[in-house]
Amino acid sequence: MTDHVLVWHPKVPGEAPAGGDDQLRLIGMPTGLVRPARQALAADQLTPPARTVLHEVRADLERQALAPSDLPTRISLDDLGETDKATVADILGEGDVWAKVGDRNTYWRVVESVLAGVWRLEASTADGTTSEWIEVGQVPQPILTVAAEQSRATIDIPEHAPQGAMNALPLLVELQERSRAYQPGGENHVINFTLLPITEVDTQVLTSVLGQIPLVIRSGGYGSSRVFATGLRHVWAVQYINSMGNVILDTLEVGGVPVSVLAAREDFEDSAERLGEILEAFTS
Repeated sequence: MTDHVLVWHPKVPGEAPAGGDDQLRLIGMPTGLVRPARQALAADQLTPPARTVLHEVRADLERQALAPSDLPTRISLDDLGETDKATVADILGEGDVWAKVGDRNTYWRVVESVLAGVWRLEASTADGTTSEWIEVGQVPQPILTVAAEQSRATIDIPEHAPQGAMNALPLLVELQERSRAYQPGGENHVINFTLLPITEVDTQVLTSVLGQIPLVIRSGGYGSSRVFATGLRHVWAVQYINSMGNVILDTLEVGGVPVSVLAAREDFEDSAERLGEILEAFTS
Protein backbone atom coordinates (compact mmCIF):
# COMPACT_ATOMS: atom_id res chain seq x y z
CA MET A 1 0.00 0.00 0.00
CA THR A 2 1.40 3.39 -0.96
CA ASP A 3 1.86 6.22 1.54
CA HIS A 4 1.55 8.83 -1.22
CA VAL A 5 -2.03 10.00 -1.73
CA LEU A 6 -2.96 12.49 -4.42
CA VAL A 7 -3.32 16.02 -3.03
CA TRP A 8 -6.02 18.23 -4.52
CA HIS A 9 -6.63 21.91 -3.78
CA PRO A 10 -10.03 22.90 -5.22
CA LYS A 11 -10.52 26.55 -6.12
CA VAL A 12 -14.24 27.15 -6.46
CA PRO A 13 -15.32 30.75 -7.17
CA GLY A 14 -17.22 32.16 -4.23
CA GLU A 15 -16.25 29.38 -1.85
CA ALA A 16 -15.71 29.94 1.85
CA PRO A 17 -12.23 30.91 3.12
CA ALA A 18 -9.61 28.22 3.62
CA GLY A 19 -10.48 25.91 6.48
CA GLY A 20 -14.17 25.74 5.61
CA ASP A 21 -13.94 22.97 3.03
CA ASP A 22 -16.23 20.72 5.03
CA GLN A 23 -18.98 23.33 5.21
CA LEU A 24 -20.70 22.86 1.88
CA ARG A 25 -24.20 23.68 3.05
CA LEU A 26 -26.62 26.33 1.94
CA ILE A 27 -26.89 29.68 3.69
CA GLY A 28 -29.08 29.28 6.73
CA MET A 29 -28.63 25.51 6.94
CA PRO A 30 -27.17 23.99 10.14
CA THR A 31 -23.38 23.74 10.27
CA GLY A 32 -23.15 20.47 12.20
CA LEU A 33 -23.09 17.08 10.55
CA VAL A 34 -26.24 16.10 12.41
CA ARG A 35 -29.32 18.22 11.78
CA PRO A 36 -31.32 19.00 14.96
CA ALA A 37 -34.60 17.14 15.30
CA ARG A 38 -37.35 19.00 13.42
CA GLN A 39 -40.05 20.57 15.51
CA ALA A 40 -43.55 19.40 14.56
CA LEU A 41 -45.34 21.99 12.46
CA ALA A 42 -49.05 22.67 12.67
CA ALA A 43 -50.96 21.44 9.62
CA ASP A 44 -52.05 24.95 8.72
CA GLN A 45 -48.40 26.00 8.43
CA LEU A 46 -48.01 23.86 5.32
CA THR A 47 -49.56 26.44 3.02
CA PRO A 48 -50.96 25.59 -0.44
CA PRO A 49 -47.86 26.94 -2.29
CA ALA A 50 -45.50 24.88 -0.09
CA ARG A 51 -47.74 21.83 -0.41
CA THR A 52 -47.76 22.23 -4.22
CA VAL A 53 -43.95 22.23 -4.34
CA LEU A 54 -43.73 19.09 -2.21
CA HIS A 55 -46.33 17.30 -4.35
CA GLU A 56 -44.28 18.23 -7.44
CA VAL A 57 -41.21 16.74 -5.76
CA ARG A 58 -43.09 13.53 -5.03
CA ALA A 59 -44.43 13.29 -8.59
CA ASP A 60 -40.92 13.71 -10.01
CA LEU A 61 -39.59 11.04 -7.64
CA GLU A 62 -42.26 8.63 -8.84
CA ARG A 63 -41.39 9.37 -12.48
CA GLN A 64 -37.69 8.78 -11.81
CA ALA A 65 -38.51 5.51 -10.04
CA LEU A 66 -40.51 4.30 -13.05
CA ALA A 67 -38.16 5.57 -15.77
CA PRO A 68 -34.81 6.89 -14.45
CA SER A 69 -33.42 9.79 -16.47
CA ASP A 70 -29.88 11.15 -16.66
CA LEU A 71 -31.32 14.67 -16.56
CA PRO A 72 -32.82 16.01 -13.33
CA THR A 73 -36.08 17.93 -13.16
CA ARG A 74 -36.15 21.42 -11.68
CA ILE A 75 -38.78 22.81 -9.29
CA SER A 76 -38.74 26.55 -8.75
CA LEU A 77 -39.08 28.13 -5.30
CA ASP A 78 -39.66 31.60 -6.74
CA ASP A 79 -43.35 31.64 -5.79
CA LEU A 80 -42.66 30.82 -2.15
CA GLY A 81 -42.27 33.36 0.60
CA GLU A 82 -39.44 33.06 3.08
CA THR A 83 -41.61 31.24 5.61
CA ASP A 84 -42.72 28.69 3.02
CA LYS A 85 -39.13 28.19 1.86
CA ALA A 86 -38.10 27.53 5.44
CA THR A 87 -40.96 25.05 5.86
CA VAL A 88 -40.00 23.16 2.70
CA ALA A 89 -36.33 23.13 3.74
CA ASP A 90 -37.29 21.90 7.20
CA ILE A 91 -39.44 19.06 5.85
CA LEU A 92 -36.85 17.96 3.29
CA GLY A 93 -34.04 18.20 5.82
CA GLU A 94 -30.33 17.86 5.08
CA GLY A 95 -28.65 14.68 3.95
CA ASP A 96 -25.04 13.58 3.69
CA VAL A 97 -23.99 14.86 0.26
CA TRP A 98 -22.90 18.44 -0.49
CA ALA A 99 -21.25 20.07 -3.48
CA LYS A 100 -19.61 23.33 -4.53
CA VAL A 101 -19.54 24.17 -8.22
CA GLY A 102 -18.42 27.30 -10.04
CA ASP A 103 -17.76 28.97 -13.36
CA ARG A 104 -16.84 32.52 -14.37
CA ASN A 105 -20.26 33.95 -13.59
CA THR A 106 -22.02 31.65 -11.14
CA TYR A 107 -21.30 29.78 -7.93
CA TRP A 108 -23.63 26.95 -6.92
CA ARG A 109 -24.02 25.36 -3.53
CA VAL A 110 -25.80 22.02 -3.44
CA VAL A 111 -27.09 19.87 -0.60
CA GLU A 112 -28.97 16.61 -0.90
CA SER A 113 -32.04 16.37 1.33
CA VAL A 114 -32.73 13.46 3.67
CA LEU A 115 -34.72 12.10 0.73
CA ALA A 116 -32.12 10.63 -1.63
CA GLY A 117 -32.41 12.09 -5.12
CA VAL A 118 -33.90 15.38 -3.90
CA TRP A 119 -31.41 18.26 -4.00
CA ARG A 120 -31.63 21.89 -2.85
CA LEU A 121 -29.55 24.37 -4.83
CA GLU A 122 -28.56 27.98 -4.36
CA ALA A 123 -26.89 29.98 -7.13
CA SER A 124 -24.98 33.23 -6.64
CA THR A 125 -23.99 35.28 -9.68
CA ALA A 126 -21.19 37.80 -10.11
CA ASP A 127 -23.63 40.71 -9.80
CA GLY A 128 -24.86 39.47 -6.41
CA THR A 129 -28.11 37.88 -7.59
CA THR A 130 -29.13 34.71 -5.77
CA SER A 131 -31.77 32.09 -6.53
CA GLU A 132 -32.92 28.81 -5.00
CA TRP A 133 -34.66 25.74 -6.37
CA ILE A 134 -35.04 21.99 -5.99
CA GLU A 135 -33.85 19.32 -8.40
CA VAL A 136 -34.93 15.69 -8.49
CA GLY A 137 -32.50 13.31 -10.14
CA GLN A 138 -29.36 11.23 -9.81
CA VAL A 139 -27.18 14.34 -9.64
CA PRO A 140 -27.90 18.10 -10.04
CA GLN A 141 -27.58 19.79 -13.42
CA PRO A 142 -24.78 22.28 -12.49
CA ILE A 143 -22.50 19.34 -11.72
CA LEU A 144 -23.20 17.79 -15.11
CA THR A 145 -22.83 21.11 -16.95
CA VAL A 146 -19.58 22.25 -15.33
CA ALA A 147 -18.03 18.78 -15.66
CA ALA A 148 -18.80 18.77 -19.39
CA GLU A 149 -17.98 22.38 -20.25
CA GLN A 150 -14.89 23.11 -18.15
CA SER A 151 -12.91 19.91 -18.56
CA ARG A 152 -10.58 19.24 -21.49
CA ALA A 153 -10.71 16.45 -24.06
CA THR A 154 -6.91 16.03 -23.98
CA ILE A 155 -3.99 16.64 -21.66
CA ASP A 156 -0.34 17.46 -22.38
CA ILE A 157 1.57 14.37 -21.33
CA PRO A 158 5.30 15.02 -20.77
CA GLU A 159 7.67 13.18 -23.09
CA HIS A 160 10.03 12.33 -20.25
CA ALA A 161 9.28 11.53 -16.63
CA PRO A 162 11.11 13.58 -13.99
CA GLN A 163 13.59 11.89 -11.72
CA GLY A 164 11.84 9.88 -9.03
CA ALA A 165 8.72 9.11 -11.08
CA MET A 166 7.68 5.49 -11.49
CA ASN A 167 4.21 5.08 -12.99
CA ALA A 168 2.94 8.60 -13.69
CA LEU A 169 3.40 8.67 -17.48
CA PRO A 170 1.89 5.23 -18.20
CA LEU A 171 -1.05 6.15 -15.98
CA LEU A 172 -1.58 9.45 -17.82
CA VAL A 173 -1.56 7.62 -21.15
CA GLU A 174 -4.11 5.11 -19.82
CA LEU A 175 -6.33 7.88 -18.43
CA GLN A 176 -6.23 9.76 -21.73
CA GLU A 177 -7.16 6.65 -23.71
CA ARG A 178 -9.98 5.66 -21.36
CA SER A 179 -11.30 9.22 -21.30
CA ARG A 180 -11.49 9.30 -25.09
CA ALA A 181 -13.14 5.89 -25.25
CA TYR A 182 -15.78 6.49 -22.58
CA GLN A 183 -19.38 6.58 -23.77
CA PRO A 184 -22.20 7.95 -21.58
CA GLY A 185 -23.89 5.12 -19.74
CA GLY A 186 -20.78 2.96 -19.80
CA GLU A 187 -19.29 1.43 -16.68
CA ASN A 188 -16.75 3.55 -14.81
CA HIS A 189 -13.15 2.33 -14.62
CA VAL A 190 -11.36 2.76 -11.26
CA ILE A 191 -7.62 3.05 -10.66
CA ASN A 192 -6.83 2.34 -7.00
CA PHE A 193 -3.70 4.16 -5.80
CA THR A 194 -3.68 2.55 -2.38
CA LEU A 195 -2.78 -0.72 -4.13
CA LEU A 196 -0.51 0.73 -6.81
CA PRO A 197 3.16 1.58 -6.20
CA ILE A 198 3.57 5.29 -6.87
CA THR A 199 6.08 7.81 -5.60
CA GLU A 200 5.61 11.31 -4.30
CA VAL A 201 6.91 12.57 -7.65
CA ASP A 202 4.25 10.49 -9.41
CA THR A 203 1.52 12.19 -7.38
CA GLN A 204 2.91 15.62 -8.26
CA VAL A 205 3.03 14.79 -11.98
CA LEU A 206 -0.47 13.32 -12.00
CA THR A 207 -2.12 16.21 -10.19
CA SER A 208 -0.28 18.93 -12.14
CA VAL A 209 -0.92 17.39 -15.58
CA LEU A 210 -4.54 16.45 -14.90
CA GLY A 211 -5.36 19.73 -13.20
CA GLN A 212 -8.76 20.52 -11.69
CA ILE A 213 -11.98 22.31 -12.48
CA PRO A 214 -14.07 24.14 -9.84
CA LEU A 215 -16.22 21.19 -8.78
CA VAL A 216 -15.97 19.35 -5.48
CA ILE A 217 -18.44 16.96 -3.86
CA ARG A 218 -18.40 15.72 -0.27
CA SER A 219 -20.31 12.80 1.16
CA GLY A 220 -20.58 12.51 4.92
CA GLY A 221 -22.22 9.98 7.15
CA TYR A 222 -20.94 6.41 7.25
CA GLY A 223 -18.00 6.00 4.87
CA SER A 224 -17.39 9.64 3.96
CA SER A 225 -15.77 10.55 0.65
CA ARG A 226 -14.70 13.56 -1.39
CA VAL A 227 -14.80 13.86 -5.14
CA PHE A 228 -12.81 16.32 -7.25
CA ALA A 229 -13.39 16.81 -10.95
CA THR A 230 -10.05 16.82 -12.75
CA GLY A 231 -9.27 18.89 -15.82
CA LEU A 232 -9.46 15.80 -18.07
CA ARG A 233 -12.99 15.02 -19.20
CA HIS A 234 -14.61 12.00 -17.50
CA VAL A 235 -11.79 11.69 -14.95
CA TRP A 236 -12.63 12.12 -11.26
CA ALA A 237 -10.50 11.88 -8.14
CA VAL A 238 -12.38 10.00 -5.42
CA GLN A 239 -10.96 9.68 -1.93
CA TYR A 240 -12.55 7.83 0.98
CA ILE A 241 -11.92 9.20 4.47
CA ASN A 242 -11.95 7.55 7.90
CA SER A 243 -13.22 9.11 11.13
CA MET A 244 -9.77 10.59 11.79
CA GLY A 245 -9.81 12.48 8.49
CA ASN A 246 -7.22 10.24 6.84
CA VAL A 247 -7.46 8.95 3.27
CA ILE A 248 -8.01 5.20 3.39
CA LEU A 249 -8.80 4.68 -0.30
CA ASP A 250 -7.38 6.92 -3.03
CA THR A 251 -8.66 6.48 -6.58
CA LEU A 252 -9.08 8.02 -10.01
CA GLU A 253 -12.36 7.10 -11.67
CA VAL A 254 -12.92 7.35 -15.43
CA GLY A 255 -16.52 7.69 -16.56
CA GLY A 256 -19.65 9.52 -15.49
CA VAL A 257 -20.21 11.16 -12.12
CA PRO A 258 -18.90 8.62 -9.55
CA VAL A 259 -21.51 6.15 -8.39
CA SER A 260 -20.76 6.97 -4.74
CA VAL A 261 -22.70 10.26 -5.04
CA LEU A 262 -25.49 9.18 -7.41
CA ALA A 263 -29.05 8.44 -6.35
CA ALA A 264 -30.18 4.99 -7.48
CA ARG A 265 -33.57 3.85 -8.77
CA GLU A 266 -34.47 2.29 -5.43
CA ASP A 267 -33.61 5.60 -3.76
CA PHE A 268 -36.31 7.34 -5.79
CA GLU A 269 -38.85 4.69 -4.84
CA ASP A 270 -37.99 4.95 -1.14
CA SER A 271 -37.95 8.77 -1.19
CA ALA A 272 -41.33 8.97 -2.95
CA GLU A 273 -42.85 6.68 -0.33
CA ARG A 274 -41.34 8.60 2.58
CA LEU A 275 -42.43 11.98 1.22
CA GLY A 276 -45.92 10.60 0.68
CA GLU A 277 -46.03 9.58 4.34
CA ILE A 278 -44.90 13.04 5.40
CA LEU A 279 -47.55 14.76 3.31
CA GLU A 280 -50.22 12.38 4.61
CA ALA A 281 -49.22 13.24 8.17
CA PHE A 282 -49.93 16.91 7.46
CA THR A 283 -53.45 16.12 6.28
CA SER A 284 -54.42 13.62 8.96
